[in-house]
Amino acid sequence: MNNQLDITLSTVEAIIKRFAPKQKTQQVITRETRLAEDLEIDSPRMIDIVLEVEDRFQISLEDVDAQNTATVGDLLDLIERRAAN
Repeated sequence: MNNQLDITLSTVEAIIKRFAPKQKTQQVITRETRLAEDLEIDSPRMIDIVLEVEDRFQISLEDVDAQNTATVGDLLDLIERRAAN
């Protein structure tokens, strides 16, 4: 992984842990970690995560993109695509 991607992963991990249920905050988060199944991120929490990601990375995410984000890797890929535009 390159340094920028490492920074993005650690930033996204911090955001996710901020909104995840307390019992899930100690879990190791990887690209393969599933947001709903592994971290119990529900729709209201996902909205909070998306808003925080938009603010932190100065990007705009579409609702449909957020709805199709199943894993941390999906979210990272989405951030990269939006940041490149």
